[in-house]
Amino acid sequence: MTEASFFDKDRLRDVAQQTIDLVTSPPFVEAMQAVRNAPSDQRLMEGSKRLSRQALAERGIPIPEHMRISSRYFEQGLPGPVNFGDGASGRSNIVNGLNETAPGLLDRLRESNPSLFEELVTSPEEEDLLRWGGCACAGGTSFCAGAGYYT
Repeated sequence: MTEASFFDKDRLRDVAQQTIDLVTSPPFVEAMQAVRNAPSDQRLMEGSKRLSRQALAERGIPIPEHMRISSRYFEQGLPGPVNFGDGASGRSNIVNGLNETAPGLLDRLRESNPSLFEELVTSPEEEDLLRWGGCACAGGTSFCAGAGYYT
């Protein structure tokens, strides 16, 4: 894909519409509500179970192949947003991997070892920012969801 075609207004409009369709679909909204309504010591586990690419696809949400999913959760007291979406440069998402391997570990570390928790959930993904060229986001209090296309 050439740079000119990547930034074609009709293509960008299509990407934006696909993002809107994804983040406003009833299964996606229900997943966000379930995470927000979970007890505070279970929200990170719930986010991994409901907002990862695999979980969204299992809920029947169509995700275009080259769309990068970036479901992030915000909460007072967290060191920053927690990403439940795709990992950097095709790698696994560390938050989802830890929640699958050791359920509840991150929620416990959040209280017992805040500095380790912060290191695990806020690692910079600069390489990933260079890999994809555009994104569209939607969100509100506590959540944002975005999608970008790889270049």
